[in-house]
Amino acid sequence: MELRQLTYFLTAAQTQNFRKAAEICLVAQPALSRQIAALEAELGIELFRRTKQRVVLTAAGQEFATYVREAFDQLQQGQQAMARLQDGEHGIIQIGSIEPLTTALLPTIFPIFHQRYPHIQLKVRVSRTDELLALIEHGELDLGLIFNPSVHSEVIVVKELFRQPLQVMVASNHPLAQQKPAMVSLAQISSEPLFLLGENSRLRRAVEKVLAAQNISIQPLVEIESLAGLKELVRQGRGITFMLPALLSTSEIGREVVLLSIADVTEEFIFALVYHRLRHVSQPARHFINTTMDILRPD
Repeated sequence: MELRQLTYFLTAAQTQNFRKAAEICLVAQPALSRQIAALEAELGIELFRRTKQRVVLTAAGQEFATYVREAFDQLQQGQQAMARLQDGEHGIIQIGSIEPLTTALLPTIFPIFHQRYPHIQLKVRVSRTDELLALIEHGELDLGLIFNPSVHSEVIVVKELFRQPLQVMVASNHPLAQQKPAMVSLAQISSEPLFLLGENSRLRRAVEKVLAAQNISIQPLVEIESLAGLKELVRQGRGITFMLPALLSTSEIGREVVLLSIADVTEEFIFALVYHRLRHVSQPARHFINTTMDILRPD
């Protein structure tokens, strides 16, 4: 069954005349007749009752015509949908994000993006940086929002969003929070009960890299896999931790916890947006990239 056969069939059903139908379809009348006969043979049923002056749909032909019209309507809707996708105003973006940026960054980006592109849908998958990079490489995600991307891949594009220095997070009523200026040394930090994320965390590895450069070894009092759990332990005032501002929402800073600069640490860490270099990046995904870069671009 071919599209042209269905086109010939509907045109003949409308005109009730094979010759007129052939003229409309820009095909010779014998060719049109053969195609309709082939369609009837494939279906195993007569679609037209033929007379000398005209052709008339049989009962089966009338029922089949209903299905064909519906099929053509669906095709037309599909063409229109594809046209909308080409203009980049509609579609779905598969985004991967580390958990902290899901809560601290996406709520800032989404309202502006949604205002610009109200018909583009975002599907967000939350995971660790290493897994997100693997999903990008395998084409399962369009974009990724990650931390400290030590990427050595020819197929991954890394767009730096911003950099931040490592800081120390303490409870707002902690004695270190009362210091002026709001700055501590690594020596002061080493004398406090220290809470850290687990060894597989990129933040933990970043902390260890900074301390190793200073020939400082640490023994955390608590290691925990949950960033939310880490924050809660610090809020209770039972110890301190290393933190980056982007991993906290603005509502968390100042009221229950305070971030302090570290006097003898200058290294900064990167937050980035990544995507596949060799795979097609859809227009909706490009809109998201551009919107994110606009929002985070320094004035």
